[in-house]
Amino acid sequence: MKKKILLIDDDEINNFIAEEWLKSHQDEAELHTTSNVEDALVYLRSCIDKDYPNLILCDLKMPMYNGFEFIELYEDEFYSDHPNTILLVVSSSLRKQDIGQAKAYSSVSGYIAKHSIQENFRFIFERYL
Repeated sequence: MKKKILLIDDDEINNFIAEEWLKSHQDEAELHTTSNVEDALVYLRSCIDKDYPNLILCDLKMPMYNGFEFIELYEDEFYSDHPNTILLVVSSSLRKQDIGQAKAYSSVSGYIAKHSIQENFRFIFERYL
C-alpha cells in the first residue's frame, strides 16, 4: 500500500521540488501539498482512515496560521484518532526556542532544519518511511 504524505509549506518552490523528488525516488508514496494551514485542515477532515497521511511535514513560518497553530489544532482534532501518524516540523528556523516549543508537543516526532530541500527529503523518506 502506498504511504500517504502531507506537506504543509507556503514556499511553492519547496512544494514543487518535493513533488518532483518524490516522483523520481519514491514510487510507493503519494504526496499531497498545501500552502496553508486552512487547506491542510480541510484535507485532513476529508480523509477517510485508509487515506489518512502516514507522514505530515509542516513548516513553522507561514502567513495567517503558523505551524505551531497547526500543531495545536492537529492535536485537538486529529491526534487521538491517528497517533501513529508521524508529524515532523521542517523549518528554516534554527532558534532554540522554536525547536524546543515544537518538540514539546506530543504529536511532533521530530524537528528538521531546512537546508537543501532535496537532502531533507532524502533524509526524511529514508528515516521515517
